[in-house]
Amino acid sequence: MKLEDKKRMAAKAFAVFFIFMAAAGGLSRAAAAMTVPLADTGTYQEGRLNLNLTGTAVTEAKEETLVSLDKEQRILSVAKTGTQVKTGDVLVQYDTQYLQKSVEEKQAEVKKLELSLEQARIQGEPQDRVAASNGAARDLDLANQGLAQAQSDYDQAVNDSQNAQSQAQSDYDVGVAQAGQDRDNAYSQAQALEDQAGELEAQGAELEGQGDNEGAGAQYIQAEDLRQQAQSLRQEADQAYEAALSQAQAEYDAAVSQAQDSLSQAEAALEAQAQSQAQAQNAYTSAQEEDAAAAANDQKSQAASSYDQQSIQVDLDQAKKELSQMEKIQQAKGQVTAPEDGVVTDMNVQTGGVTDDSSYLLLGTGGLQLKGSLELQDLEKVEPEDTVEISVSGQGKKLQGKVTRTGAEGTGENTQGAGASGQGASTIQGTDPGGYFYADIEGAAVTWGAQVSYSIEKQSSSSYEMLIPLSAVRQDSEGTYCLIAEAGDTVLGTEYRAVRVNITVEDKDNTQAAVTGNLGRDDLVISGSTKDITEGDKVRLKE
Repeated sequence: MKLEDKKRMAAKAFAVFFIFMAAAGGLSRAAAAMTVPLADTGTYQEGRLNLNLTGTAVTEAKEETLVSLDKEQRILSVAKTGTQVKTGDVLVQYDTQYLQKSVEEKQAEVKKLELSLEQARIQGEPQDRVAASNGAARDLDLANQGLAQAQSDYDQAVNDSQNAQSQAQSDYDVGVAQAGQDRDNAYSQAQALEDQAGELEAQGAELEGQGDNEGAGAQYIQAEDLRQQAQSLRQEADQAYEAALSQAQAEYDAAVSQAQDSLSQAEAALEAQAQSQAQAQNAYTSAQEEDAAAAANDQKSQAASSYDQQSIQVDLDQAKKELSQMEKIQQAKGQVTAPEDGVVTDMNVQTGGVTDDSSYLLLGTGGLQLKGSLELQDLEKVEPEDTVEISVSGQGKKLQGKVTRTGAEGTGENTQGAGASGQGASTIQGTDPGGYFYADIEGAAVTWGAQVSYSIEKQSSSSYEMLIPLSAVRQDSEGTYCLIAEAGDTVLGTEYRAVRVNITVEDKDNTQAAVTGNLGRDDLVISGSTKDITEGDKVRLKE
């Protein structure tokens, strides 16, 4: 085959290939048009959110006045909750017959307390009694005198005993000396007789020498008699001496014994008197303790009586106060009236019941205001002076009010603004704990406790850099994100796939969300599609 023919054949083959590829591409695009979802896309915008907050609200009084009710009063009639009243209108009517009975019972109670007070006063007066220590003091004084006398008698007895013993010793010594002297005198007499006997014997010896034996014998006999007399005299002297010694010793012993007996008696008397004085002292001390105990008991009794009197006086004062209040109720004909214009908002009593310390009636005053519910995330979006549009069921005309303050349920704190206390605010049924706002509705044709709908429309106070359609915001277990359509070149041309971009939602309204994240200025954010789209899916862009 010629080269020229080969070239023509190759050209035809390439032409056929390109025609086939074009046909295949057209078929592929046609198939894609049938299966690939068509996506709504757009770039993020800069601006503010358009807030449209709606919810339910109730009307309530701006202020509430507590109307205290007297205790132990039977209710004959009571104004119903929601009743509009003027100053002086009857709120509660007590049963006057029941009141009269209560007054009589209270009067009897006052009388009994007055009698009890007088009885306690009399019982608290100190009793007349003679001090036990008076008689004991007299006995002690007598015992002290007796002890002093006994001591004096003992001292005298000691002195007398010493003197008696000294005298006895002296008498003994004198007696012994006299006995010795008498014995010596007798011995001297005996010696004189001995001497005479010696002379007679000498004379007898001379006579005997002279041969006068008869004369000598007479002398010897006479001398012997003298010697016998001398011997006898000595024996008698010794006997007398011994007797004198015995007598002196006996007299000494008797005198000493008598002195010692007297001293012992005085000592015994002193000891006995000392015991009596000690007993009298103990009795006096005991009597003083009894008097002190009696005085302390008197003080305690007086103190107890004083406390009883004070306690009874407190009860008496309270009873008189209650009686005075009952009499004032009687003067008011048993009526409790409204202190000012308002509406009855709450109470814990009913007709036929008897009041107690906790019984009350609340009167709403100061005009009406609106309390509306807010989701907690919307709390900071509402500010004082925002306009509130109010829809009342059954009324075609819408009302307007101005926000006065906002707050979070359960905190009792205002987040902004100032206004009424909001005490006793009604709970909005079906509203989860979150936020609330108050708005003035002066002159509005609504009644207390009415449930209404509200709407607050306003632009956000902040301008946001990235605003995307609220429908573009997605969320899964990994967090919040959006999908963008990202272009890619293929053999079939440019194709778009859904790519995930993580974002954070800062705020939102009904149509847009203010976000932050890695969105590029030209990124095409997918806000809707003809089919469900997930990350990685192919998408087609709407023209």
